Amino acid sequence: MKQTLLFLFLLTFVAGFAQQSQDFAGNWFWESPDGQNTMELQLEYENQNRIVGNHCVIFYQGEKTDCKRNDTGALSINLVKIAEGVYDGTIESAVSFTSGKIRLQYIDREKAIRFYLKEVPPGEFYIPKEAFLMR
Repeated sequence: MKQTLLFLFLLTFVAGFAQQSQDFAGNWFWESPDGQNTMELQLEYENQNRIVGNHCVIFYQGEKTDCKRNDTGALSINLVKIAEGVYDGTIESAVSFTSGKIRLQYIDREKAIRFYLKEVPPGEFYIPKEAFLMR
């Protein structure tokens, strides 16, 4: 009986830790190597399998922006879980109001998120093709 309880405790602890280590919720930041461009993602869980949020991208040291913030009430990012630590979905450009397809993947050893623009939105937009974001 003690072994069973210990096993259940350890299983619960490890499963909880594994989920916590892949927590996408919160603010994530990226800056290009030359410092000219930045991106911030504000993400939250809608449920276990869905993440929503907003983005703010600043290109050319502030000359071009593509931002949707939480205070507007509209969400620019909609994602669905496709595998453990991997979400696919869309991002809507605040410049052209068109959507592109994206993938977010949690990189556990780096405690970072890999952002990948799978399909470029039509029209004008300022979103990097790929970025590694940190908290």
